[in-house]
Amino acid sequence: MRHFWSRQALCIASLSLAAFVAGVEATAETAPLPVEPAPNYLGIELPLRPGERIIPTAGGDCSVVVFAPHEERYERFAAYWRTALWNGYCRFGLAHGAGTITGVEGNWSVETSMVYGLEVNPAESITTEVGQDGAISWDPSIDTLNFFSGPAFSDLESKRYVIRLEKVSSGDLQLGDMVSDWYGQDYFEKRTFDENGRERTISISVWNVDTFCGLGLPDEYKSFEKEVKKACKKTADKLVLLRREGFEADTWSDRPITWLKSCPVNRARNINDCGKLVKDALGKEAAELDKFLTEGDTAARAAARQEIIDRYAPLEAAIEEPLLVGDFE
Repeated sequence: MRHFWSRQALCIASLSLAAFVAGVEATAETAPLPVEPAPNYLGIELPLRPGERIIPTAGGDCSVVVFAPHEERYERFAAYWRTALWNGYCRFGLAHGAGTITGVEGNWSVETSMVYGLEVNPAESITTEVGQDGAISWDPSIDTLNFFSGPAFSDLESKRYVIRLEKVSSGDLQLGDMVSDWYGQDYFEKRTFDENGRERTISISVWNVDTFCGLGLPDEYKSFEKEVKKACKKTADKLVLLRREGFEADTWSDRPITWLKSCPVNRARNINDCGKLVKDALGKEAAELDKFLTEGDTAARAAARQEIIDRYAPLEAAIEEPLLVGDFE
């Protein structure tokens, strides 16, 4: 099987950013994608696709492009880039080529590569390093795998997958690795866009319901009371594997639970085995995700990168200034 991670990091989609709802309500009818007034370079308009928006970085001297067909997603990314600097080349005022994204206070950085402002990089996993003094080296894309699928990076039909595991597989990650002892911050998410451009999320994660045992359940757990009681009877951690579905702009707890099972216990080792339930929780998504984990998303990202390059080719042809950075691999 093919290894799908590389030396580049995709951090924007994986960051947990505070979403600011701008008060724009989705209409019942299909809303057209917003068309950003195209900025220009020496009087020539930049070739933005519908839904692409320009966001300045914290330094103000270089901008990025994000696909934000709804204001919710725009505000989420704008909040991130207000705190992030781009240390690299700019082409037509856009971050371009290899460079580093750094927090304004210098407390984190991640190496990446941009193509005319868009970050379209392969999936990667980054591990946490603990120094001799016990300090943890924090990274905004820590232990997170990001996948992409779709006819173009900036398209309502595109899909994004995010997997965060506390322990990283030594080789190609497989669906069975998601994992025998899921707990805490481990999760899987599939993000898609609805017809109004709002980003929807399906998330699979583990939760310890020990707090609720004997104290009564919150309303959101009422329909899964039998499974919660089953978990509460166990001597190991009271873990359940659950699936939530809702809008990415909503907090995790505000997305309704649509599926929940008590994690079985390996009696010999007295540990939970939540991994056995992952396929059940994924349902029809399981086969699609399994294909991504074994085949990667190289073809989709290569096609998206080429689509961006082709869009900017006429602008390159019209500008006499030579391109200084052209290696996006």
